[in-house]
Amino acid sequence: MESDNLKYQGRCKEFGNGCTWLIRIVMRKRKSTWEVRRYNGPHTCMATSISSDHKQLDYHVICARIFPLVRADASVSIKVLQEATEATYGFKPSYRKVWLAKQKVVAQIYGDWEESYADLPRWILGVIFTMDGFVALLKTSPVRVGDQVDEDRVYFHRMFWTFPPCIEAFRYCKPLVSIDGTHLYGKYGGTLLLAIAQDGNLNIFPVAFALVEGENAESWSFFLSNLRRHVTPQEGILVISDRHNGIKAALESPGSGW
Repeated sequence: MESDNLKYQGRCKEFGNGCTWLIRIVMRKRKSTWEVRRYNGPHTCMATSISSDHKQLDYHVICARIFPLVRADASVSIKVLQEATEATYGFKPSYRKVWLAKQKVVAQIYGDWEESYADLPRWILGVIFTMDGFVALLKTSPVRVGDQVDEDRVYFHRMFWTFPPCIEAFRYCKPLVSIDGTHLYGKYGGTLLLAIAQDGNLNIFPVAFALVEGENAESWSFFLSNLRRHVTPQEGILVISDRHNGIKAALESPGSGW
């Protein structure tokens, strides 16, 4: 209820609702000691609604604790981070607090969402200059302000990419690719499309990727046409899929190359 350099007063969250626990402590300046002036204890409230969290244990404080854990493994679960924070401070923060803290730490390490998308063109150029044969196709769309087009800005639409080792390795794999998409649950959503190959020892590895707005005929056509052009130009390639309508339309399109 109150907390400063001269006094501290606290009470149960269920005070007045079946619980009377209360404590009041003040500073005695002459003796430089704290004195308990009121204490309605011991606290016997067994309400299950009492939280083990602490309001001053906000996500800014949690950030400092979990930073090395997230830096070592960005996929570390919220549950593990909760337990690590509780072991340090004695209070178990809520799932939301730790989730917010992890998002802040990820942004500190890798950059936030806006920075990441804005860095894509520079990242593509960097990989092209350092990896001969790298393929990346970035599609953007214009930004409209009312009826006008902002010539100085564009926004992300789609991207296809593959690496030279993927292209080279596919020549020695079975003549088949398995394709599928998975939804992304970040700030901007979208869908990640992948093509997977298999070698003679039944090892599997991804050979091509695309980040698109969702699974539809246009996005699958974008992915499959580039997959055909850059990775799987061989004849007689078998395609394994879940027969999504977008995949069927893209494969049957006359200009797809399949």
